[in-house]
This record gives sequence, C-alpha cells and structure tokens, in this order.
Amino acid sequence: MEMEMSENEDVRIEIPSNEHGNTNNVVIKEWEDCLQGKETKKRKRYIQKVPSLLLKSEKGLRNLEYYKPAVVSLGPYHHKSKRTELAQAEKYKLITLEEYRLSSGKTMSFLYNKVFEVIHDARNCYIDGSTDDFNDEEFNRMMLHDGCFILFFMECISRRKNKVLLNNEYLGALGFANVARDIFLLENQIPFVVLAVLLELRFADRGEEILNGFFNYLNYGEVIIKQNEKVLENKQPLHLLELYRSYFISLSASLGLGSIKNSKWQGWAKQAETNHEDYNYIKRNRSFASVTELKAKGIFLKRSYDESSNEDIKFHSRCCYGKLELVRRAVSSNTKAIYLNMIAYEMCPHNPNDFRVSTYIRVMKSLVIQRDDVKELRNSKILLHSLGRDEEVVKMYDEIEAPAVNLYMFNQLRRGIEKHCTSRYKTWVAELITVYFCSPWKTMALLVATAILITSFLQTYFAIRPLPDDSNGEIMKLLRRCAHFKHPSTP
Repeated sequence: MEMEMSENEDVRIEIPSNEHGNTNNVVIKEWEDCLQGKETKKRKRYIQKVPSLLLKSEKGLRNLEYYKPAVVSLGPYHHKSKRTELAQAEKYKLITLEEYRLSSGKTMSFLYNKVFEVIHDARNCYIDGSTDDFNDEEFNRMMLHDGCFILFFMECISRRKNKVLLNNEYLGALGFANVARDIFLLENQIPFVVLAVLLELRFADRGEEILNGFFNYLNYGEVIIKQNEKVLENKQPLHLLELYRSYFISLSASLGLGSIKNSKWQGWAKQAETNHEDYNYIKRNRSFASVTELKAKGIFLKRSYDESSNEDIKFHSRCCYGKLELVRRAVSSNTKAIYLNMIAYEMCPHNPNDFRVSTYIRVMKSLVIQRDDVKELRNSKILLHSLGRDEEVVKMYDEIEAPAVNLYMFNQLRRGIEKHCTSRYKTWVAELITVYFCSPWKTMALLVATAILITSFLQTYFAIRPLPDDSNGEIMKLLRRCAHFKHPSTP
C-alpha cells in the first residue's frame, strides 16, 4: 500500500492490484467500501476532548478535575451538565449578553443574525455527533451567550472596568477567580469564528488590545499592553486556547525552545548527531540538574528582558561560567489547569505537534525540584507566584505530566548544560566562586589568609637567604608584623 501526502495535507490511498493472487479479496473490498467517495479526504481539525490516555495514569486521575469546568460551561460538551455549581453562571450569561449589546450599540436580533451567519462553520468545529442534541436556534443561542460571556470577562480584566463588581455579585469572588481557568479548558472551547464576529462588532481593532492585555495578565501577572505584539496577526485559530498557546510560545519565533550560544557549539552539535545517544530513548529524555545544582556548577540565572523574541529559555556557556536566561512567568491558582489543557491540546490528533508547551514544562520540572529552586527563581525575578509557599510551586510542576516532548528542543538545551557541567576547569572556577566569593566577608577572609601565607613564605625565604645590606633587618620586622596580624573572623 502506498501513501502520498501533498502540501495541502490531502491524503490519497492507492490499493494495488492482486498481482500475486495472494491478496485477501474480502479485506480489499472492505477498504474500497470504506474509502468510497473519500479518495481525497481533507484532514479536518476539531475542538477535541481530552485524550483518554492522559487520564489513565496515576497523575491523570489526580488531575481529572483540572479538565472539567468549575464555574461556567462553554460550548456543547458540558452544556447539559447537571452540576449545580454551573447553574449560576448560566443566569449571569444573560447579564453579560445585555452588557455586550449596550456596549456595541446593536439590537439583540442583529447580534443573533450575525452569529447565525457562521453557525454552520461553528457546528462543524465540534466532534461529529456532539451537537446533535441542539437544533440551529438552540446552538446559535448557546454560541451567542458563551461568546459574550468570554468577551465581557476579558474586557473586565484587560481594561480594569468597574464591572468587576458585577462579576463578584453573581459569581462571588471565588467563582470569578476561577473563570479564567474555565475559559482555557480544552473541552470548554467555542469556535473562534464566533468570537471573531463579536470582536469585530464591538472593537475597532478586532479585539487586539483586550486579547493582548488579557494574555499578558496570564503570562506576567499584570495587565501589559504591548503595542509591538499582535495577537491576531496572520492567525486563524480554531479556538481561544489555541490562540493563547500560540501567543505563549510565539510560533512566529524561530524553531527551538531556546538557544545555546557557544563558540564551539555548531561543530559539537554536528558531532552529537552521530552519537549513539540519538538512538537511546532513555538517554535523550533524561532530565538535567536543578537550579541550585546548576548554581553549584557555575551556571547562574538571569531574567531575559528580550521578551519580544519569546524564546523561553536561553543558555550561554562562557569560559568561566554559564548563564541561563529565562523569560518572566507568573504562576497563580489557575496556571496548573491552563498548562494541563495546553498539553492535552498538543496530544490531540491533527493539532500542531511541536510539543512546545510540553517541552517547556519538562524543562521547568527539571529545574524546580525543591523550594530553594523556587527561591532562586523568585530572587532573580523570573518567577512570580501567588500560591503562598514555594513548596506549592514545586508541587504544581511535579503533578503536571508532559508525556511527549520535542527532543530536538529539549536536547539542544540539555546537551549544552551537560557539556558545561562536565568541564573540570569550569567546575573548579564555579566552586571557587561559590565557596570563597559568595559574600564580602568570605572574600575578605580569603584575601587576608592569602596575604598571611605570602608574608610567611617571604619571612622564611629572607631568613634563609638574607640580603647583603642592613635592609634585611627592617624587612624581617615588617614581615613579622604582617604575619602576626589578626584577621577578622568570618560569620
């Protein structure tokens, strides 16, 4: 059987004739019946459900609640849920619909008809059979209500509107705090084609400002409008989670999780390609040292201020030290759910399979294994969290499972770090710096001890080989005075 794939992802399957008379005719007929009328079939992408294999592991079972809505149901997958905690949000959707109508200056019938224009495309975004329980009127009303709810919430956050009190009144402070996680659940998505219609009716910039502010709020913990970054530019996302993921990793950036800058890197990389490690799955997937362990090896953290490049992690190997640059990230109570659902999105068929988020999480799981690692990240202003204790951040990364990673991206970083750590010269310099130059007092004590050692050597030398003139006595007195100098004790 021969399979050909064209550039536009058309799939053609050709079944050869029975040249040798050994082909099972029954099987061939089944194939022909299956492919009848579908010789050329377009690969269609859907709003998927969480892959069942993700939920079968021990961690998957513990994380089951992070894939289900806590406050609001969006889309058809959980719309008819009997859970009472979702009922209040359904009433609140009517309030947000009216708020959107007043802000846009349109009539309710006009909004209904505009969304109805894309209702066929929106229905086709869901898995076959998942919307059969909704007629066109019910489905259109659900899309309109859910879309207005999402836009109203994002506008409240990104523009700091006083309507936040309205959210608290209907959802409560705890419910309002969980809306962000529900908006980015994989099974809680509505087609972006619906949001695009509502954004265009409400905002002159098609929602660039509120999307920019809302996404940066999730990334950095504060609303930052970056004028030079376009969220929607040249993008046609399937849903909001896909759009946020593309902004999180910046698919427009050059391929690779980060960069390894070393004068000998390119030659070494070519040599590594032929290494037997490339054929060993365990070796290729092994973790590297944590933040505190890297610091002991002379690799120091630095916050990357070049956030426009969106390269999450960069490693620079210098002659005497290494520098690990990371982009600032915020961790909140919603972060775990958002990370898990972006990973679930990457595990679904026909979605972008570069595993960028999964690889980023795998790197962070290697870097953060104890509270001191989080402390180092905090002190470097790389990680900001509102979880209270540093142990909670360690626990969060430990409980997130990243079953697949981009080996090229992961190994590019791991190999550079391991090469630096295995250098004896760089390790010795790192130990010298971390042991004797970690504080001013230890540095002073080292200098004083060195001076005493030198003067003791000179005193012994001149005692054995005195100078020919009378200056020898004066030099000996000076050296004795220096040798008996009492240096300050270190704390």
